[in-house]
Amino acid sequence: MRRLQRFLYTLRRRNIAMANKFEDFGKKYGTIIAIVVGLCIWMLPTPETMSLTQHKLLAIFSGAVVVWVTLSMSIATSTMILVPLLYLWVGNPDGAVNEAGRLIHSAKFAISGFGSPALWLLVTGFIISTAMTETGIAKRVALVMMKRFGKTPLGAIITPMFANLLISPLTPSNTARTAAMLPIVEGVAQAYKVEKGKSNFGRALFLANTYASSITAGGFQTATIPNPISIGLIAAAVGTTTIGTTWGFWTLAALPTTILVLLGTAFILCRMFKPEMKSIPGGVEYVNTELEKMGPLSRQEIKALIYFVMALVLWSTDALHHFSSAMIAFLVSAFILAPRIGVLTWKQTERSIPWELFVYFGGVITLSKALIATDAFAWVITTGMQSLGLDGVGMLPLMIGLMGFTIFSHIIWSTTTAMGGVMIPIYIGMASAFNFPVVAFVLPQAILIGYALFLPFNTMGNIIMFGAGYYTVTEQLKSSLLIGLMAWALWAVTAVVWFPMIGLY
Repeated sequence: MRRLQRFLYTLRRRNIAMANKFEDFGKKYGTIIAIVVGLCIWMLPTPETMSLTQHKLLAIFSGAVVVWVTLSMSIATSTMILVPLLYLWVGNPDGAVNEAGRLIHSAKFAISGFGSPALWLLVTGFIISTAMTETGIAKRVALVMMKRFGKTPLGAIITPMFANLLISPLTPSNTARTAAMLPIVEGVAQAYKVEKGKSNFGRALFLANTYASSITAGGFQTATIPNPISIGLIAAAVGTTTIGTTWGFWTLAALPTTILVLLGTAFILCRMFKPEMKSIPGGVEYVNTELEKMGPLSRQEIKALIYFVMALVLWSTDALHHFSSAMIAFLVSAFILAPRIGVLTWKQTERSIPWELFVYFGGVITLSKALIATDAFAWVITTGMQSLGLDGVGMLPLMIGLMGFTIFSHIIWSTTTAMGGVMIPIYIGMASAFNFPVVAFVLPQAILIGYALFLPFNTMGNIIMFGAGYYTVTEQLKSSLLIGLMAWALWAVTAVVWFPMIGLY
């Protein structure tokens, strides 16, 4: 047994070392590789059916993908390089020239993505999230749920997962939710006298709540950063706001299956790592102690809860009043920051706003809009599908196949942010190339962008839970493969049954 434990410990260290080596290599040489890749794409002969502008954009996109995957520079820096390239080299989406035959440079074209409402939903969403965490109401909600439902091993595993789901609409970060849930989950494990690395219950508890942050990310449009960005890209491709891009429709489409995936995850983990106890005496004592420390519900918590409910009600009814999700977030943020009636000051808030991501996604949306407007992606996808003989495939089987690809391709990514920025424009290009409805084809993939289940380095949230030391890399990979297959099957059924019922297609 000790030899097995030493082997698993060695294997975990090797996996971490390999991940670190890949990351170090990418950071050291990623920029050089990006330049080489971009130049190689550009130096290829321009096909007769491809325009010069399309060729330039594909060269830029190829180099940008390498930078985003390797993280060889700050993602905000990549946008600072991208915008001048679009302005000086591409100029405009049509390749138009002036009377002297010189390329017309359009600033509006080069920074068009920075006017997207999705970017401001990102900022205002973090303001609301900060109010929930700073006042303590998010932690209180999770503790109250644990007190009510956490008296059995399965209940103790499921309850933090659903507490995660409850706060996810106003916590647009898997990392933030995981960090908020970690002390609660770890406190429960300690109260139950769980020994790190030796308890099946501990493994199931921590793995379940590692996966929960990724799974709940798909439940709501505002549950993780890539979601509103995906909607911004879809809306830009469609050219108008549709019912399919609203906060309420996303929730209607995603929440039922998200709940099923959460439950399925808990049951699979309890079968794989059968808890060694049937009841958990003393577990609720930790929750009671933490609630006593917090004292009675404070005035600030009450106000934060009111604003939380206000945002939730307005977002969930947006199909009735047609108010923009971003404008609703602005309104609620105004209440949160307002003197006397608010719960935060701007100085408290600005430290939590991810301005780097704001700059990055402005560049991503700009590049995506250019690729869509020029049909550059459509050209690549159409040509590729024709060469593979797949140009006649139907929307539903292709969409279901891509769902599996979206879930399992997370294994090579170190951030869902970069994955969303790269893959959503490609999926939009596929929809355009096949003449599929963009919203119907791309929304299911956008819902699954947050499913970073497989390895610790796939997302910061995974690293946070893994760092607690209750499970190994091998245990995460083994269980995540089974959970990934379960999730794919449930979403495939959703695509066949539920999506048509709600009018997605």
